[in-house]
Amino acid sequence: MTWQRSHQNERRWVFPKCAFNSGTLQRGPADGADLALLATIERRKLTRWVPSVPLGPDREMHRRSALQLRGITDVADFWNRRSKLALGELWHAIAALPDAAVRSALTFAFTNTAWHTTRMRRYNAYGGQRPLTGTLYIPQLVAEGNVFEIFRHQVAQVSRFYATHPAAEPTDAAAYVQRSSATDLSWLPSSSIDYVFTDPPFGANLFYGDCNVVWEAWLGDVTDTGAEIVVNRSLPTSAGGKTLDDYEKLLTQAFNEIRRVLSPGARASVVFHNADDKVWSALLSATDRAGLAQTDVSLLDKVQRSMKGYKGRSGAELVPFYDLVITFTAGSRAASPQRTGVVEVALDAVRRHLTTLPSGGATDGLSSQRSLEYLYSLSVGAVIASGQRPTGLSFRAFERLLSESLPRNASGYSSGG
Repeated sequence: MTWQRSHQNERRWVFPKCAFNSGTLQRGPADGADLALLATIERRKLTRWVPSVPLGPDREMHRRSALQLRGITDVADFWNRRSKLALGELWHAIAALPDAAVRSALTFAFTNTAWHTTRMRRYNAYGGQRPLTGTLYIPQLVAEGNVFEIFRHQVAQVSRFYATHPAAEPTDAAAYVQRSSATDLSWLPSSSIDYVFTDPPFGANLFYGDCNVVWEAWLGDVTDTGAEIVVNRSLPTSAGGKTLDDYEKLLTQAFNEIRRVLSPGARASVVFHNADDKVWSALLSATDRAGLAQTDVSLLDKVQRSMKGYKGRSGAELVPFYDLVITFTAGSRAASPQRTGVVEVALDAVRRHLTTLPSGGATDGLSSQRSLEYLYSLSVGAVIASGQRPTGLSFRAFERLLSESLPRNASGYSSGG
């Protein structure tokens, strides 16, 4: 079964029947037995604990996703009655297990189960129902997931991991995990770390604190969004929102700590992307203020797209997909006179790249390297590598620049030579 919203945002149950290989959804009327079962489930009391965390207008994703129109004012509202009954029983059974290692593994499987059984689970006639990542989106057609079937699938995945990754022997090197704010690494001595790899939030792209609440609520430890390093474009500062200046200040605190713990000659790599040149400038200002000098810039293809990445590919939003990996070492950036401006550096990098590609077009398998997304990240990387900031080189400005400077066909841009 699934349910859909009417135009008044009221939930209505739908009983889908998909014709074989037709890809079409046929809705049939609910019979008496179906309606009686639903009524019985709705009358059942919750006898097991289910988390409750208020979700109101003080959260960015509450406003962006219009959760109040979906009837969500608390994290518990992300699950329907049947799912809450099943999840509560499952969580209670896991918590009662005496073996701490087994309990931990099953808790890990449970957190993904809780996410997959929310009202964010999208109906797909071709299969593969799942929520969108990186958002709190309630779709028009919601597929109700079977909690226990989904949990069995998650446990099987965890079991395969343990089967191929046996526990470390006592003599093996150990990996230590410490959870703390990036702005306070006081648990680490100064000059003690040989390499840092960090992937800070990309401005206003994703709000992890809001999205993670779905499973953090079950763990009883919800992220303090007040300390999250983001830019809140929907949330006013009077309600706890953060401006670009706030974002830069918090990044500076985090990079100050990275600079402090780096040992002499050690490196720190930062993964980042954004469509806004002002956000890029905030990042680079923060590293400058922290005393980090850039040594290398390279492109990273994540392969797996976020929700915003898919919007970028479809043209719904101007979103760069390819990340940059910028590596720093302790020290001040050397000032050097710039003979070439940002636009010239960007266009030169794009033209040099395109001339290295074969002329096979769409059939050569390199269309992605001719795409706007790839070329934008490439050009920003070239500008940063030249010692400049990509001021004025937003994704939208870059699109206009290429449209005026280079020819384009079905396989992407070409050098025009």
